[in-house]
Amino acid sequence: MQNISTSIQEADHINFEAPTELWSQYGIREYPVVFNGIVTGTKAIVKDSKLVNFVGKHYKVLPNEEAVKISDIAAQSAGFKTFDQFGGNWFAKLNNHTIYDRSGYRVHALYSSDQSYDVNGEKMYLGVGIHNSIDGKMGFGAGIFTFRNACSNMVFAGMKGWHMDFDQRKTLEYIYTKHMGIQFDQVVSNLSETILTVFERAKEMLSWYQEMYYRDATLELFKKLKDQRHIPKKVLPAYIVEDDQKTLVELKKTQWEVYNDLTQKIWHNPKSDITSKTLQFNKIHNIFLSQPIQVKA
Repeated sequence: MQNISTSIQEADHINFEAPTELWSQYGIREYPVVFNGIVTGTKAIVKDSKLVNFVGKHYKVLPNEEAVKISDIAAQSAGFKTFDQFGGNWFAKLNNHTIYDRSGYRVHALYSSDQSYDVNGEKMYLGVGIHNSIDGKMGFGAGIFTFRNACSNMVFAGMKGWHMDFDQRKTLEYIYTKHMGIQFDQVVSNLSETILTVFERAKEMLSWYQEMYYRDATLELFKKLKDQRHIPKKVLPAYIVEDDQKTLVELKKTQWEVYNDLTQKIWHNPKSDITSKTLQFNKIHNIFLSQPIQVKA
């Protein structure tokens, strides 16, 4: 097997400039990469003397410890408490509101509120998930999610596309940004306002869910779902594919029932990735939002 060092010409030389030690208190150093005496657009992130990853020179490291500190303050300002303090029902208790991956390079911080919302006869709660990494493989994100019962398996709650149908768990609104540029700075420095913004949007979506419970499904709705090219026909429930007036009258489906049937089939479709699922969810939201109010008798 060829040694990797032989793939570089003998005349070529790679080394590093002196590191940036802005976050040295967390064992993090950033080394600009130098190739043949020229500083490149790449730097190496090192934590505790171990290489984390090579990233672009404009990548802004936010240590996970700092991300948690900022999140704790922002969530409290927005009226949330750490998720392990949730006062409602638990399936399996969390001992801490922060969860790190095995490498320690990624962190997920969860928060909750004991205020409940009635959605179609069920008591729902809202939580906040903050997610960060230092390896360049995951951006910084803040999302609002719904749940009925808390559990230790909700690590990814609040992330883009997160969904657990059996307990009505779902990310409603989120903000996601890469670790670079002014947008990243604004989201992190104004995290309290960011959380409040997505929180208000989430409450609007809960109201929309409530309205769908009282809206009749129509043939027009079925047709729009069938004609949406981003929604695979195989995820459409059979009653939408048939879409005849007799079936519609016999089923007496509400928009809420159709929405749940459809989103569950999309989420459990093994042939689509999270990007495709998110796109399909967005298309569905737009279709349902365009429907007139027709109260079920």
